[in-house]
Amino acid sequence: MRLLAGLERVGGGPSDTVDSYPVNGMTGAEIVFRGISYIRRTYLLRSMHIANMELDSRKVQKLGYSSLGVSLPKPWAESNGIQPGSVVNMSIEDDGTLRVRVGPFEEYPTAAEATIDADSWSGPESLTRLITGNYIVGCNTIKVRSREEISPGQLQEIHEAVRGLTGLTIVNQGPRFVTIENFVEPTRFPIDGLLRRLHYLTSRMEKLALGVLAGEAVGRIEEVARMEIEVDRLYWLVVRQLLLAASNRSVAAKIGVTEPRHLLGDRLAAATLENVGDLWEEMAAEIGPAMRSGRPPTKDLAKTVGGLKARLEKIIELTMTSFFASDLKKANEALDLQMALVRDLRQLGLPPARSRSNSTKAPSNLLGIILRPLEHVSKYYATIAQVTINRVLESPLRPRPMPPEPSTASVAATG
Repeated sequence: MRLLAGLERVGGGPSDTVDSYPVNGMTGAEIVFRGISYIRRTYLLRSMHIANMELDSRKVQKLGYSSLGVSLPKPWAESNGIQPGSVVNMSIEDDGTLRVRVGPFEEYPTAAEATIDADSWSGPESLTRLITGNYIVGCNTIKVRSREEISPGQLQEIHEAVRGLTGLTIVNQGPRFVTIENFVEPTRFPIDGLLRRLHYLTSRMEKLALGVLAGEAVGRIEEVARMEIEVDRLYWLVVRQLLLAASNRSVAAKIGVTEPRHLLGDRLAAATLENVGDLWEEMAAEIGPAMRSGRPPTKDLAKTVGGLKARLEKIIELTMTSFFASDLKKANEALDLQMALVRDLRQLGLPPARSRSNSTKAPSNLLGIILRPLEHVSKYYATIAQVTINRVLESPLRPRPMPPEPSTASVAATG
């Protein structure tokens, strides 16, 4: 990924604190932690709020022949301006709780707007990070302003950032400002479809990068770099959708997020596939010049790479099939194959025993280029397989109750 940092905002308001973190060069633990940082911090803030609020128990009363009622806390009703005849919305959560909201039902939250001071962010890629950060936390209008004049370099950076994010368009521009609007309709992009597209692209990148060394004419290796740009664009869209689903249950249901706990796993799977795409791009960038030198791979190298390629593709197929279908057996099989592949990759990378000279049995330069990335890629897919196992084994939340007959429930504001 060319973008070095992603920004996420807790709370989603324009004045919230923005944190940045590097995306490349992270360990697996850092990817897991930082990849789901927004959702974890959001849940932490909610937990702190619940711990500090007063719990109030109220008795359910029978009103009339079939209606049940419960009174609303008077301080809450007064603070929200609730009077007789006011409209409240009630939704049944997946864990069985009942959420009460004030006012008419709104399908989508009010569109957020953010303003970026270009004079305060003159570093390389700073504007790119801020535009991307505001995009993924749900801002539909992003304004970049300068007291003097936006420099040509900053203007180019803004245009490149907009091209790298799905749905963004520059709608107005002047010497001192640029206005960016987002025209993405959230419900048009189900999470399952986006993750499947990410899987297809990264699988295609693997076939291109390794197919050249294995003697398989599957396409031009230069296509890998172009596909990685699309992987990045899809990844940021997935993150935006997941954060929106975390804050809006109506949108979550329409994009296929019916289980809140799956938000964490989907975010981790998306981040993992994006990192896999980065590895294929880096590998292709090293293989390309070596192949253009005019020396084709030897038959032994093509045979070795072909075998490794087939084994990795089997792991990829089992992992992603199990992820989308929640198949415990296939996820477990993928982990077994991944462990065996890592063991053999490390064996291939060892120098020949009792030989310190350049032996013909030593790994070739091209083989040495791919051994380490293949191990990392297999570990990334192992992470997705582990997420699948956890999903299958976790206890389901309480199902939504199915009322036998439509009935009314009365609520009254009392002290």
